[in-house]
Amino acid sequence: MEYPLQLIYLHWSMVTSMRILIINLFLCSFLFGQKNSIDIATAGANKLRMQGQLNVFHNPATMGYNLNQLQVDTLSNNIPMDDFSEPIEEDQSNNDENEFSEFDNSQDDLSDSISLKVDEVITPSDSIISDTLDVKSHFSMNLFSISFGLGSGSITPDWITNQLFGGRDLRNIDQRKSFLKGISKDINVQLPIFYSLPLLNFSFGSNVVSLGQVVSYSSVNVPADLAQVPFIGLEKDEELNINSLDIEHITYLPISYSKGFILKPGVIPYGEKSYAGIRVNLLIGIAEIHTKSVKGTIKGLEENTLVDADIEVRTSLPVEIDETIPKGSFPIGLGFDLGLITELDEKFTVGFSIDNLFASFNWSGATTYSANVQGSLTPDEIADADTLSELLDQSELKESSSYKTSLPTSINFSGTYKAEDWVVLDGNIRLDLGKSYWASKKPLISIGSEFFPETKAPLYFGISFGGENSFVWGTGISLKMGSVIFDLSGGQLGGLFNNATGMQFGFGLRIQK
Repeated sequence: MEYPLQLIYLHWSMVTSMRILIINLFLCSFLFGQKNSIDIATAGANKLRMQGQLNVFHNPATMGYNLNQLQVDTLSNNIPMDDFSEPIEEDQSNNDENEFSEFDNSQDDLSDSISLKVDEVITPSDSIISDTLDVKSHFSMNLFSISFGLGSGSITPDWITNQLFGGRDLRNIDQRKSFLKGISKDINVQLPIFYSLPLLNFSFGSNVVSLGQVVSYSSVNVPADLAQVPFIGLEKDEELNINSLDIEHITYLPISYSKGFILKPGVIPYGEKSYAGIRVNLLIGIAEIHTKSVKGTIKGLEENTLVDADIEVRTSLPVEIDETIPKGSFPIGLGFDLGLITELDEKFTVGFSIDNLFASFNWSGATTYSANVQGSLTPDEIADADTLSELLDQSELKESSSYKTSLPTSINFSGTYKAEDWVVLDGNIRLDLGKSYWASKKPLISIGSEFFPETKAPLYFGISFGGENSFVWGTGISLKMGSVIFDLSGGQLGGLFNNATGMQFGFGLRIQK
């Protein structure tokens, strides 16, 4: 016997006040925004070539390249003028063409002072003269950037076209079952947004400063069986487990400083040159929501449906919802990123990094919301009731609490290979440690490429396997207009084209000189 019960509203009835929390969860996601456009285009493979301001959230050792070039420039600036074969007038002309020459000279001085302070770490100048052919960025600034992703874990464009807009009569049981054919797995809605505030994220030399790179991540997991109940109901004696229902959200502002170094020969026993880097992240928590526990069943019987569910949610929001859910705190945490890079030869480079080391938040002044729902429902009662809450025994408890959450630590093994002048190949393997937010038990393997890197319009392509989305592909382009660069990228999650279960886009505008 079937019960075509509209039990999708049961979840909201169990936790009536949670509707407000969910709305605010997504509002936080859209209002605030680890990825940049090139990261999306290469599916996360381009870890070792994210230099300048793009280095934020990536291996900080890449900034050692910049220090390398800065020291080369310092040496060339100290060469006597008599050693130049070209007239002084021509040299002056070249200087005039450099719109950031004044800034570059100041950075040369800065590099000299830094090298004195870290003499035990930085390579002596004489050993890096041969690297003058590598052109590296001295200064970069982010003018604007945003990346956006949306994944469902189950719903594809094919399903939307053929099922949702396929003209099906949902009053017919067979068509209802066909309608839900594509929802065979849990619906996991993911909404990552990474937003950079203008003019607050920049690099100079081997340093990167980020003051306005807001990160927001949301995930809502709805059990597949629960999602289907409103359409096909429950069979007699069928029991539905809702324990996998899960909600997770965080929005935070990292204020970070990154520094790259050139290591002395022999510190890393392999390769021609090696680099190290460190990033210090001051983390300001803005909003956090997660389900602490969900336990419950929905069972269909001969005459009615039995409901027995418990749910506990913890939340800290930047605004007050009502008297029982006050404004939470803005906790401050501290995290570190560490990186190493070795150039094995002129074409092949490998790297290693650890991200979000010790990164955590202590959410004080937060709220713990608990609810218990029990009772039985008949089809007639549901049809006549305005809300299901009036038919069920419910108890709610809201209390002030404090709790701690940690960002997942990740380990990256990276490589890049300059196959030809017109193409560079990149790869990365990411291992997540922890269970919170975007962490995955499965390793994430990314492979990417950049075509025509020395032109004004380099192209990017990448794919990844594993991780939370199983399969991701991306592509993009950078348009270089002098010192101004426009980045545009897009891609899909969970599959190709009409079989994908999500999408992502990114664009940005930056200065690089």
